Amino acid sequence: MKTHLGFIRKYTSMLGFEIFPDFATDFTSFQQISKMAGSRVAHATLKGPSVVKELCIGMALALAAGSLWKMHHWNEQRKVRQFYDLLEKGEISVVVQEE
Repeated sequence: MKTHLGFIRKYTSMLGFEIFPDFATDFTSFQQISKMAGSRVAHATLKGPSVVKELCIGMALALAAGSLWKMHHWNEQRKVRQFYDLLEKGEISVVVQEE
C-alpha cells in the first residue's frame, strides 16, 4: 500500500496539489495548493483549420456532387434518346391529331 501512496503523491504533486499531504506540513498550505489546482487543469486547445483535411473534405464533396450531377444528365440524355427513337419508329407523334 505504501508504494501506491508514493506513486499517487509523486504524480499529484507534479500537477500542483497533493491528495495525501504529509503531516509535517500544515493544513493551510494544503488548502492553498488544492485551490490553485483548478487553474492547472489541462483544457483542449482550439487549433486552426487543417489545410490537408479541408482539401480532402472538399475533394470528397466535389466528387460526390459531380457524380450526382453526371448521373442526372445521363438520365436526361437517356430520356431524350428514348423519345427520338420512339418518334423515329412512328410510335409517337408531335403533331396533334384532329378528330
